Amino acid sequence: MTRSLITITLLLTSLLMTTATRADDATPAQIKKLYDDVTPSLVAVQYTWAYEYGKADFVGAGVVVGADGVVMMPLAVMSAGIPDAQLVDFKIIIPHVDRDDEEIDATLEGRDERNQLVFVKAKESSEGGKKHEWRPIKFVASKGSINVGDPVMSVGLMPKGAGYRSYFEAGTVGARLRGELTQYLVTVGALSAMGSPVFNAKGEAIGYVPYQNGQQYLLHTSASGRRGGRGGGGGGEEGGDTMYSVERPPRIFIPSEEILQSLNDPPKDGKSIVMPWIGTPQLAGVKKDVAEYLGIEGQPAVEIGDVVDGSPAAKGGLKVGMKILKVNGEPIERGDEPEELPDILRRQLSRMKPGDVVTFTVMTEPKQPTQDIKVTLEERPKRPNAAKRFWAEDLQFSAREVVWEDLYQRKQPPDTTGVVIGLIKPQGAAANAHLAMGDLVTQFNNEKVESLDQFERDYKAFRQDKPKEAIVLVVMKPDATTQTIRIEPPQ
Repeated sequence: MTRSLITITLLLTSLLMTTATRADDATPAQIKKLYDDVTPSLVAVQYTWAYEYGKADFVGAGVVVGADGVVMMPLAVMSAGIPDAQLVDFKIIIPHVDRDDEEIDATLEGRDERNQLVFVKAKESSEGGKKHEWRPIKFVASKGSINVGDPVMSVGLMPKGAGYRSYFEAGTVGARLRGELTQYLVTVGALSAMGSPVFNAKGEAIGYVPYQNGQQYLLHTSASGRRGGRGGGGGGEEGGDTMYSVERPPRIFIPSEEILQSLNDPPKDGKSIVMPWIGTPQLAGVKKDVAEYLGIEGQPAVEIGDVVDGSPAAKGGLKVGMKILKVNGEPIERGDEPEELPDILRRQLSRMKPGDVVTFTVMTEPKQPTQDIKVTLEERPKRPNAAKRFWAEDLQFSAREVVWEDLYQRKQPPDTTGVVIGLIKPQGAAANAHLAMGDLVTQFNNEKVESLDQFERDYKAFRQDKPKEAIVLVVMKPDATTQTIRIEPPQ
């Protein structure tokens, strides 16, 4: 409680300082109207991660974007490694000042990795016999109208310890930043509420505050232990209220153009957006001195470092060492540094769909004519969060299917079989034997592991016949070294 009060006090101090720097163009009456209009559109979304040996509740900030109760949140509020099947009991929390907060059951509509968003939708619900009236925010394209010196405003949510109260912030656009996303830097004031809409002086929603590295992304958590990072999976940070940093508040927002694709084509019915795949996992931006040698100075270029056998890139004819200069006839967007170019290219491709044909203009030899290579994008291979799982209750570990990423990391051929270790309960038998998350199990009791189904079947049969005997696993570590691990069951 003490920590929450300190956090809230610091936050309120920051807000008072921020409000003092609000744009001269907005009068107090206009600010109050914006605050009153936007507050009903801001909600908290709670969900439960029901994992193999326990559960944890998390709460993130959401924005109502549909009149039918569709809510949008930053994807950062859900760890990338958590299977969708383990995400349950969604609730949309509508804060109220004069009465108890309203809770409406909801469902996960799906993740949208194109723009790092996730969507949930309210189930049919009513309070006091009256159906809830949703107040969606309508984001509009800025169409390049955001300029340095423009005033911008936002309304965000405080943590649970402050009753999910909404608060106003304002600032001034100081710069347009280049990179993977179009971003605007706020140099006076701050827009610190991740997942909140950003408005111009006219009150139009022309931007959105995205997740930024190092930023807190939850309004509340009941988890214990430590939660993995943004892309991690497992555990949970110390329970209680969390809030966005007030010592170094985020000062970045993205224009609405960066999320309109998701709003116009959101995931539905629990099915996440299908992502495209090209099969070039290693890319590098061409540096200035190399570009001069190649005769392409002043032109952004990305060099291909690896092409996966059988991938769309390989089928289309892309090869290691080629330099990509254009995509569908357009130059690659320039970044501030060459290191940003691969992510800019990946971002562009991620917004396409499987089946799309992409024309790459590539250079194969220095100062020689370029050539066009057509590649048909395919569906991205299954990722760990979509893999089937099995929980070994007595030894306290889970195993899942092998996916492409597991084999690529270890430089193993695609026909390599086995199962990958998922969660391990602390102080359990598997943990005490030093089995580790990410281990690739290739043998079980001297027998080759062919699939998850076979591993589950053989494991259950062995435990039924010999419940007190140890099992022996041969595992391949992420660095491709092997180790034999003996796990004794509890006696």
